[in-house]
Amino acid sequence: MSVSAPAPTAGPAAERRLIPRAWFRGVYLLGFLLIFLCSAYNPFPSGLWMETGTYCLQTSHTIAIAMFQYANDNDGNYPDGKSSTEVFQKLIDGGYVSDPAFFYIPLSGKTKPVALKLKPENVSWDVTSGVDLSAPDGVPVIFMTGYKVNYVPGGSAVPIIKPYPQFGGEPRTLSQWWNNEQPLGRVQPGIAVTYKSNSSKFMKLDTATNPDGSVPNFIPPDFKPDGKTYRQLTPDGPLSP
Repeated sequence: MSVSAPAPTAGPAAERRLIPRAWFRGVYLLGFLLIFLCSAYNPFPSGLWMETGTYCLQTSHTIAIAMFQYANDNDGNYPDGKSSTEVFQKLIDGGYVSDPAFFYIPLSGKTKPVALKLKPENVSWDVTSGVDLSAPDGVPVIFMTGYKVNYVPGGSAVPIIKPYPQFGGEPRTLSQWWNNEQPLGRVQPGIAVTYKSNSSKFMKLDTATNPDGSVPNFIPPDFKPDGKTYRQLTPDGPLSP
């Protein structure tokens, strides 16, 4: 008759050896999680600015070119409507712009579009209504929203979002993290604009000189409306004079 020896059990010494290993695994997992979360969000601290509005400037220029192409196909008339949202929808429907996200820049109250049908909250740009190919070159065709424009020679763009619209600073998405892409950093305070001449610029805010945040000479001093009235269209509709 044989007697089986009892199975060995972990004694106190073995238990003491297991505790540090479990603790190490927990710290390692936590560290990995923290690295992942940090990399998934905007790497630009809130105090750092993208030194120029290059992305916004290039975007405004590209949209303005699409509007110019639309005018060439529609008896010289730029796309128009009751709002900039409606204007941009015509560009999408006409095949002049394929990606609706092109009209979005991160801004409080704005969300990236998920369908071809634009909503006001998907649009971060204003346009000028009443523009055609015969309009003065100094007419601003498209510009960043959140400002009120005075359509007179040397007219200013004054922030209506106080103290001024703060674009950019969007969190890094999982897709951007996976593809090693960076989101748009916080854009320096200012306004990107493209004029009917198809010239584009990014005009920085100088609150030391203009405490109200206005951008002087947003409308060129030599602007000549020749008796024609232009209206500013926001994503929600016309902006009252």
